[in-house]
Amino acid sequence: MQRKYFFFDIDGTLATGLTTIMPESAKRCIARLRENGHFTALATGRLQASAAQVAARYGFTHFVADGGYSLTLDGKIIEMRSLPAADCISLIDRLVLQDIPWAVSVGNERLCLTSDERFLSVAPADYFPVKVDPLFDYHGMKRLYKVYMACTPENEDQIDFGGLPTVRYNRDVLFIEPTEKQQGIRRMLDILGAADEDAIVFGDGTNDVCMFGQGWFSVAMGNACDALKAKADYITDAVDQDGLWNACKHFGWI
Repeated sequence: MQRKYFFFDIDGTLATGLTTIMPESAKRCIARLRENGHFTALATGRLQASAAQVAARYGFTHFVADGGYSLTLDGKIIEMRSLPAADCISLIDRLVLQDIPWAVSVGNERLCLTSDERFLSVAPADYFPVKVDPLFDYHGMKRLYKVYMACTPENEDQIDFGGLPTVRYNRDVLFIEPTEKQQGIRRMLDILGAADEDAIVFGDGTNDVCMFGQGWFSVAMGNACDALKAKADYITDAVDQDGLWNACKHFGWI
């Protein structure tokens, strides 16, 4: 069997919702893919340190994280880039002027930093812990990986994001994080010397659209957004309806 290179989004693709809990059929599917000699990797917007926790739980040693800005191969970080710090600092300056609570991740750790304690009221309970330091000066940041802000969908058009990429986490919180998973996958395929026709990507959300239409075979979950389904080469069942297993069985990968 020709070796294939699989890249899976996590939330809503491998796991149900934001739970990071994989259905049993998905676990069996990944195990069978590996038994058949295929390459299995994650492709996620999560911070590398956060992705590493999920990866370790399910036996992944390869993953594209930080929305394409970091590559981990055989358990080792081989690349990790920052968001453009100057642009992010300018954005936070604007948020401060508009009296909008914010936080940042300045290192590869599951932690949000802020000098604005009001961010605690909107901080997702199931996300990173928030450390409030009234003396924290974001102007000194040289590298940062995410910016978080209190922002409802109705208020998005009131903020000048300065061209920075946005991802909505929930109704109350918007993230600034890279949305270039396709670039990370491309770099990893190049490192591995893998051909485009042997690459397969699975996704469900708007931040997965960038992975589709790249010359790789693309599979959208049944629970995927309409924009992703429109670009997919194949649409499988929902993640909690054996979507991974059914697709891989259908094409003879398992």
